[in-house]
Amino acid sequence: MIKLDTFESVQNNINQNKMTVVYFTGNSCGACEVIKEKIEKFLENYPNIKAYEVNGEENTKIAYKYSVFSMPVFLLFIEGKESIRTGRHVDLLSLERSIDRYYNMIY
Repeated sequence: MIKLDTFESVQNNINQNKMTVVYFTGNSCGACEVIKEKIEKFLENYPNIKAYEVNGEENTKIAYKYSVFSMPVFLLFIEGKESIRTGRHVDLLSLERSIDRYYNMIY
């Protein structure tokens, strides 16, 4: 995942790609890194999805603009619109199934 640290860079990447993942993490979030690794692993099966990481603790303005108040939070945008939001207790299998469904419709 590519790290982003400005609201403009997040917005630009969301608007420039058909499918975009924005993953909000935090320094004090123990599960964030483990979940990130698993998300990166299954995203390898979806080469057209662009994935970005935002540290919500260091970039609170970005987090607030996306209504992220606890980490981790996974957001999937399709053609600029938020389509999936999941956080805290992430069901990775269900998440991957949802992504797969959208991916197969678009590509």
